[in-house]
Amino acid sequence: MDIAEISTVATAVMTVALIGIAGFVGLGIYRARHSTAREAEYRALAERVMTAQTEAADAARSTATEMSAVRAELAQVKQRLAALESLLSQIG
Repeated sequence: MDIAEISTVATAVMTVALIGIAGFVGLGIYRARHSTAREAEYRALAERVMTAQTEAADAARSTATEMSAVRAELAQVKQRLAALESLLSQIG
């Protein structure tokens, strides 16, 4: 082989190597950006989940408070019914 052939082969090898390196760097940049975007989406999702859990906990507390009020009202109704039964038993 003469110098011209060696130079042509070396240039081809260097070109292929540079294209390969550029491809790997480009792939790395793409993956880094993609993972960053995915992480941001996961963080947003986590915030929405936390908000939903907080709202669910607030709703559960509110429901528990309302149920306590209903129980108190039912206790009063039971007392009134007992008094009414007592009155009815005295009449009848």
